[in-house]
Amino acid sequence: MAELLPQQRHRHIVSEVERQGQVRVAELAAQLSVSEMTVRRDLTFLAGDGILIKVHGGAMKEGAATSSEPGFTTKLGMQTGEKERIAARAADLVRPGMSVAFNSGTTTYALAHRCTTVDDLTVVTNSPRIAQVFYDADNRSQTIILTGGVRTPSDALVGPIALAAIEQLHVDLYVMGVHGMTAEHGFTTPNMQEAHVNREFLRHAGRTAVVADHAKWGVTGLCSIAPLDAVDTVVTDDRLPAAAVEHLEHTAGEVLIAAAAKSNHHANESGA
Repeated sequence: MAELLPQQRHRHIVSEVERQGQVRVAELAAQLSVSEMTVRRDLTFLAGDGILIKVHGGAMKEGAATSSEPGFTTKLGMQTGEKERIAARAADLVRPGMSVAFNSGTTTYALAHRCTTVDDLTVVTNSPRIAQVFYDADNRSQTIILTGGVRTPSDALVGPIALAAIEQLHVDLYVMGVHGMTAEHGFTTPNMQEAHVNREFLRHAGRTAVVADHAKWGVTGLCSIAPLDAVDTVVTDDRLPAAAVEHLEHTAGEVLIAAAAKSNHHANESGA
């Protein structure tokens, strides 16, 4: 992409905020082929004009605030590379014969695709999309349990029916995707009913893991799910700031980093 003038960048940013409700600095920098510092300056300018609200790590539409919740399809296009690497790293936690719960999310969706070949797996999920991934794989050794409930914008099934189904179960592992995570507010979501369901999953799991890319750090949703120390493991990518990794290691405990593969150019250099 040819270098854009500031006014052109501003139009693109405003368009993305209008379309998604919330945008992240890293995404915009990649779309515009500029540095994250340039994007932050643009956001500061636009926030000064009252066009958007600048938040840690990005910006959101005026009035969207912490309740802003992009749809599943929109989120599916965000941080796709990081999500795939996180899913590959988290797949090591899933072994044959386990019972595993997945909440609805695009990173857990990516992980589901990697677990379809795991034999004798019992899957519990409140995501019709994730259930469909396993149904389509047709691994006859697997058992799929889909909770009922009312569907949210992120395609999660929530409400009394979902809660009643989960409270009867006990799973070996619960893998949770989140909207945001901060030192102050822990893991959060924009949807109150999703928060209730996620907490119920946490209560009924022997081990718990959060899968979240670096852009989730510093983002706060409307509703708290749990503090950082409520989970056993956080699986994230190598762009998460070192200070955030250190904080998670002191709270959650285990932090698994999904590193980007080295390019052939670098590999050739190291072998020279």
